[in-house]
Order: sequence, then C-alpha cells, then structure tokens
Amino acid sequence: MLKTKDRFVAVLIAALVLITSVIPGTQTQVRADGETRYDDLYVEALEVKNAEDFDKTETVRKGTFSKYFTTIPQAGYNDYSYLFNTIMVGEVKFLRYVAKLGDWLEIGDPVCEIEVKVDEIKVAELEDNIAKEEEMLGSYAFTCEELLDKYNRIYTAGGSDAELAKLLYDRLKHSYEEELKKRRESIDAMQSEYDALVMAQKQTVLTSIAPGYVQYLERYTVGQNMEPYSFIGVIFRKDDGRISIDKGSDFLRFGLNVSLVQNDGQERREAEGTVRSSLDASLPASLIGEDNKIVFGEALKEFNPRKDIVLKVEYVHMENALMVKNKAVYNDSGADYVIMNVDGRRTRIYVVVGGANEEDTWIIRGLEEGDVVLIK
Repeated sequence: MLKTKDRFVAVLIAALVLITSVIPGTQTQVRADGETRYDDLYVEALEVKNAEDFDKTETVRKGTFSKYFTTIPQAGYNDYSYLFNTIMVGEVKFLRYVAKLGDWLEIGDPVCEIEVKVDEIKVAELEDNIAKEEEMLGSYAFTCEELLDKYNRIYTAGGSDAELAKLLYDRLKHSYEEELKKRRESIDAMQSEYDALVMAQKQTVLTSIAPGYVQYLERYTVGQNMEPYSFIGVIFRKDDGRISIDKGSDFLRFGLNVSLVQNDGQERREAEGTVRSSLDASLPASLIGEDNKIVFGEALKEFNPRKDIVLKVEYVHMENALMVKNKAVYNDSGADYVIMNVDGRRTRIYVVVGGANEEDTWIIRGLEEGDVVLIK
C-alpha cells in the first residue's frame, strides 16, 4: 500500500512538470520572434485611449461666419466755443478750476474761481465825477428848457419878434440836443466803467458763455494774472461730432454701415454710423483721400470724449459656413490641419481655411458638418 501511494505522488509530480513545460506563463513568449507577450498586450490595451472617452473634442457646425475690421479712430467736433477771461478791468488772479475735462457746461456755469482787485481810488473818482456830471447836466438842461419855452411863447404870440424867436428856438434846440447827447454819452461811459469795476469786485468765478463739453483747459498756477481775453479752454457740443481714420482704410467704402463701441470700464456704449468720404480703396493709391470720415449724428453725444473708442466694420459675412473653434485648428509648415480619430488613431486631416475671427475658423474644404475633431 505504501508503494502504491509513493508511486501516485511521483506520477502527479511528473504530470505537473509536463503541464508547466507545455503551457506558457506570464514570462513565456507566444511567438518565436519574441515580439509580443501576453502581459505586453494587456498593458498596451490599457494605454490606448478611446478618443471619445479621453480627448477633448469640437464638432464642426454650420452657421453665420463674420469677420470684422477694427481700429481706434479719432473723434472730432464741429461746434467749438472758447472759454476766456471776460473781466476787462482790474487785476484778475487765477485760484482754481471748478469745471473739469468732460463736464457739460450751460451758459453761466462756473469754469474757475478767481480773485479780482480793482483801484479803489479809481472807483471813488468815477463815482464823484458821475455825480458832478449828472448835476451839471441837470442845470444845463434846466436852463435850455427854460429858454426854449420862452422862445416858443414869443413865437406863438406873434408880432415883430416872432420870426427872431423862431430862429433862436431852432438854433438852441439843435445845439441843446447835440450837447445833451454828448454829455449823456460821457456820463454813460463813466457809469459803465464804474459798474464794471464794482461788478468785478464782487465776481469770484469766470463762467461759460456757451453750452458744451469741456475738451481742454489751459494750465494756470494759483495767483497767476489773467489778462483781459486770456484763453482758458475749449468746449464743444457732442451732438455735432464726427469720426475720422487717419490715412483711411481699405475696408471702408462710401455708404458702408459701421459700428462704434466704447467701454470705459463703467459703461459699454454702441452706435451705428455711415461712412461719408471720398476715399475709395479701389482707386489708385494716388487718388485715395487723406482719411475716412464717418457720420454718427447725435448718437456720438453719448460717448465719453476722454476715452478711446473702437470702430468695427463687418467685411466678411457668410451664411451656412462650416466652422470650428480656433483651438481645434493647427498649422504645419504653412498648411492648416485638424486632428481626427480615424480607426482608433489620431490622424492629421489637412483643410482649406477661409478665415478666422476671434472665436471660429471658417473651413472651406476638408471637413463636413458633424465631424468631430480632437483638441491637443
């Protein structure tokens, strides 16, 4: 019995040795060339990615493709007015500006604070002279009026002295009217000078004489003298504005509708305008105008004149255009291509591009609607 048991164990061991020699293990080659092992196939299967599961993708779609030309134009205004020192007497000293750039001013609104000094002796002299002249004029007028009344009564009574009275009346009346006019003008001139000095003494600000936005203010220092008619600044009306592009642009044509956009960090403003210019990019260079002028009318008055504005014009517009996001299109030595999953492999597909805007690329040939492309 023991022999039989030992013999069974020996047979079992022999069988196990035979099996391990026939069936390959994890380190046993399947083919004689040694290229592929079972464990290599397993690892490779794990490393091969399914594009739909692991890659970012974009789908080719149809839609409206637009491309814009943008530039920063210059804003100009036709209706300008100038601010200046309107005080013609005394010594005017600048203190500080009340208005600032971009402010809207109505007639009489303050522009800057001032200090005015006048000759007090001159004021007193004028006041005294006006009073004296008025008194003298009153006496002269009273005397002349009495004589005229006397001559008129003699002439009305008739008699031998009537004709002489009529002659004296006419002469006196003529000279009286001339002298009265002369003296009154002299008194009025002194009165105007006196009023100007007194008013200047009370004036603490210089004001705007026209409505408009402040575009420019001259630089003054505190205490600086301001002569009569000294230039202070420029104001303009924004409802009479224009936009121009220096040297023009090939993208602009007469009558073309354009957009104006401004974002000053607080508010976004938009306006539609029309190109009004003799510039025509289809003409020889020697015949092209100096600039493009775009008219926006009253829409421009909503824009901040101190901030940059952007002009936009659509020069490419395609309906039902094939498009894909810009990030899905690549370039290889001047040729454009996308990446697609073809039979489980990443494959470059070269395409013909019609253009690109800020977000999309227009595909003319090489793709179809619904194609899925990969993103690197």
